[in-house]
Amino acid sequence: MTEVSVEKVPGGYRVDGLVLLGGKCGCGGLTGAGDCCQTYSVVRKDNNLISFFAKGTTANTSDNFKSGYRVKKGDIQVEVIFFDTKSPKKFTFGGHYPPPLSAWQEKGWQVLQAVEESLEGTGMELPEWCQNAESCERPASILSSPAVE
Repeated sequence: MTEVSVEKVPGGYRVDGLVLLGGKCGCGGLTGAGDCCQTYSVVRKDNNLISFFAKGTTANTSDNFKSGYRVKKGDIQVEVIFFDTKSPKKFTFGGHYPPPLSAWQEKGWQVLQAVEESLEGTGMELPEWCQNAESCERPASILSSPAVE
């Protein structure tokens, strides 16, 4: 079996040619509730596990859901969890979308788990640093990832 390539790229990782990126909105100049700044994506690497989480839900979204998957190829596993909404978004998503599960399958990754289920509320309370548009500039540390070994 060919070894899976894992490369550090700006904002995330390229795994077997597929990119997982962290992202956030700057939140400067937003009006109203500042929905974009309540959304983000983050990615990290811990040994042979690359974890991706994205939150595309806000206090103003409805019909929210949790989707995700866990795939494996060789010694590498990728876990993706995404909180999103099926209702129309009237704001820009602050993060980056993960590759679809089918993209991993096309590259020969084994599916260990796949989920899509309804989500109560936004899936989590808003972080303390994001209670209003003026204070929701996400700290740079949320995008920190250990270096690729």
